[in-house]
Amino acid sequence: MKKEEILQGMRDSIPIVLGYFPLGFAFGVLAVQVGLSIFQAGLMSILCFTGAGQYIAIGVVQAGGAVMTAVLANLLVNLRYFLFAASMVPHIKELPAVPASILSYGLTDETYAVAISRYQMHPATIAYMAGLNLTAHLAWISSTFVGAALGMLITNTDKYGFGFALPAMYICLMVLMINKRSDAIAAVTAALVCLLIGYLLPASMANMSNIIIATLAGATIGVIVYELD
Repeated sequence: MKKEEILQGMRDSIPIVLGYFPLGFAFGVLAVQVGLSIFQAGLMSILCFTGAGQYIAIGVVQAGGAVMTAVLANLLVNLRYFLFAASMVPHIKELPAVPASILSYGLTDETYAVAISRYQMHPATIAYMAGLNLTAHLAWISSTFVGAALGMLITNTDKYGFGFALPAMYICLMVLMINKRSDAIAAVTAALVCLLIGYLLPASMANMSNIIIATLAGATIGVIVYELD
């Protein structure tokens, strides 16, 4: 049974893996372009495993920003994982604490979406979490190393549009998750608030706050519309 659960987690991770390979590859390319070594780029994907956060970090490095700026930006961007983790508790609270805590390191937007969907119909298991999260993480790590190695040979990353890889993935995920009117209104609200903040505030302030504020605004309006419907 454990073997089948692991294999099911691996099978369910296939769409994530297909998305992670181009994103991890693009990150590896961009990382070496801003001065990181192949080892440093790969180590970052091993230890961080947060696509948005890693892209932000190399952006800060490229702009000559301080390490603390990258740390604070990552903290803000990744605050959403507190909410993700909290919503997983009812499903995993009966699992052994130590392995569940270790595997929770693999929680990302994509693995969360796949896992929470399965847990609506099947009980959570350590074996399934391992198959899903570890496969996704290995895909991210390996694609980063490949991208970093080949990135040494690429002189013009703008030509290939690598910088748009992450926004493109999130746009696709958003579109796939819009199933009703409240979802669409929440997405549009968040986008408009994000643009408004970027227009009204200096870039240094907007980049640190627009994601959190836009998310809260979109979620609030989405809930209100959902209740009215």
